[in-house]
Amino acid sequence: MKIPNNPFIGTHYIGRKEINAAKKVLKSKSLFRYDGPKMLYKTDEFEENMRKYLKVKHVLACINGGSAIKLSFIANGIGPGDEVLMSPFTFIASASSVLACGAVPKFVDIDSTMNIDPDQIEKNIGPNTKAILAIHMQGQPCNMPKIMKIAKKHNLIVVEDTAQAFGSEINGKKAGTFGSCGAFSLQAGKTITCGEGGFLATNDNKVYELAKMYHDNGGYRVGRNYPTWSNGKTIFGENFKITELQSTIANEQLKKIDKILAKQRKNYNAIVNNIDKDFYHIRDGFKGVSSVCSSLAVEFKTAKECSKFIEFMNQNGIGFNYYCTDLISSYDTFTKQQSWDKTNFPYNISKYTKTKCPNAESLIKRVAWFNLSAELKPKHLKYIVKKLKEYQNEF
Repeated sequence: MKIPNNPFIGTHYIGRKEINAAKKVLKSKSLFRYDGPKMLYKTDEFEENMRKYLKVKHVLACINGGSAIKLSFIANGIGPGDEVLMSPFTFIASASSVLACGAVPKFVDIDSTMNIDPDQIEKNIGPNTKAILAIHMQGQPCNMPKIMKIAKKHNLIVVEDTAQAFGSEINGKKAGTFGSCGAFSLQAGKTITCGEGGFLATNDNKVYELAKMYHDNGGYRVGRNYPTWSNGKTIFGENFKITELQSTIANEQLKKIDKILAKQRKNYNAIVNNIDKDFYHIRDGFKGVSSVCSSLAVEFKTAKECSKFIEFMNQNGIGFNYYCTDLISSYDTFTKQQSWDKTNFPYNISKYTKTKCPNAESLIKRVAWFNLSAELKPKHLKYIVKKLKEYQNEF
C-alpha cells in the first residue's frame, strides 16, 4: 500500500469556500490592498481575524515568512554589528532574514525536542548578542517560558519563527505570541495557506508601526489610507505587501483551523497511542505543549538503526526519511562567509562566530521523519501501525 506523505496540510482543505471568496475579489477587480474600483479590504479583514485568533494587539500581513522575520528584527532595532542566537536545524530563510538586516546568526545546539536548547543559550551569549530567534520546528514549540526568562535576564529581544507551528500552544497560549514578535508563513506546506504569504504578530505598538512602515516602502499609513512619505515620520523600506486575493484565501483557511488541527492530532494519536513507546522513542516535547502534529519523528540510538528503519518503511510504502542531510551552518555562506556583495556584507561589519552543535549533528542522522499528510485515512493509519509493529518484532 502506498501511503500519502505530502506535507501540504492547508492545501488539502482548499475548496468551495476559498474558490467563491477568490471569485468575489477577482470580480471586484481590486487586488491591491489600498486601491481599486470596488475595494473589499480583505487584507484588513484577515489581519483583524488573525489578531483575534492569536489574541494579540497587532497583525501585519506580508509576502512570506522570511519577510515577517526580517520585519520583526528591523522593527526591534536589530542590525549591523548584532548577533542573533538560533538553531542550525531549520530552513535557510530563517538565517537569511537575519543576514538581510546586517546582523549575523550564532548557531546554538538543539535538545531532544529538535528545537534550540535553552540550557545552551546562556553559554552562547556574547557582547554582540542582541536577540534570540526561537524556531518552532515541525509544529512543536520551543520551551518559550524558559527562553523568555533567559531573555529577560540578559535584556535580549525574542522573535519567534512560527512558520511551521501555527496553531500550536504552550499552556493555552499560542506559539508566536510570547516574544516581541511572532513571524508566520502562509506558504503551501503550512497549516493554513494561500500559496505564499506570511504575517507578523506583536503586542508592541512601536514595533508594529515601524514594521508597517518598512513593509510599505517606508511610507506612513493611517487606517486604510494610502501611505505618504513626506510627513516627518517616514524611513526607507521595501515592498512586502500581500495581495487581496491571497488574503481572502487565507481568511477562509483560518475559519477551518480548529478542524485542521483536530484532524492532525487525531491522526498523530492514532499512530502513537497504538505502538510500543518503550521501543519507539517519539520526539520529545515538554509539559503544557499542544503541537500542530504536522509530522511524526522517531529517534533511534544510532544512525545505522535509523537507516535500517527508513529502508524497511520505504520498502513498505511508508515514506519515512531524514529531515535533512546537513545543518544550515554547513552552507557556503557560513563556512566561507560568502555574500552576494563584493564587500561580503554583512560579514564585513558583523562578526560571525563559528560554533559546534554536536547534538544537532547527531540527531539529524538518528531521527526518522514522516509527514502526517492531511490525506491520511483510517486504513492508512492502521497500515502504518501494523508495519511499525512488524518492524519491532523483526528487529
